[in-house]
Amino acid sequence: MTIKTFFTIIAVLALVHGVGFVLAPEQVATSYGMTTSPSSVLMARLFGAALLALGLIFWFARDNSSESVRGVLIATVIANTVGLVVVVMGTMAGTMNSMGWVAALIYLFGAAGCGYFVMARSPQLSSR
Repeated sequence: MTIKTFFTIIAVLALVHGVGFVLAPEQVATSYGMTTSPSSVLMARLFGAALLALGLIFWFARDNSSESVRGVLIATVIANTVGLVVVVMGTMAGTMNSMGWVAALIYLFGAAGCGYFVMARSPQLSSR
């Protein structure tokens, strides 16, 4: 898989989830087995806005093979690893239903993929 394909996949995942959290936070939370309150809806919308930003960063970086992409990859490995730990803890505690494992897989895919491209950076970062 090229970095362009990888960035396209994670950009689409982030953008779709971001739009969902911004426009329909109650429905998205319910699909994950979470209850909502006015404050949790606000947090969900803020999370959605962050996902939109991240998705757009990936989308616009997918055609760039510069060294700046390495910073995006490293930051994403760190953020997705933290997200993975948080979502696994939330799922295991029962805060999220079994859909939490889907979120865990998305975080794992992002962390592992970005880690791979950081480690094997030369050929993949220069391929389009």
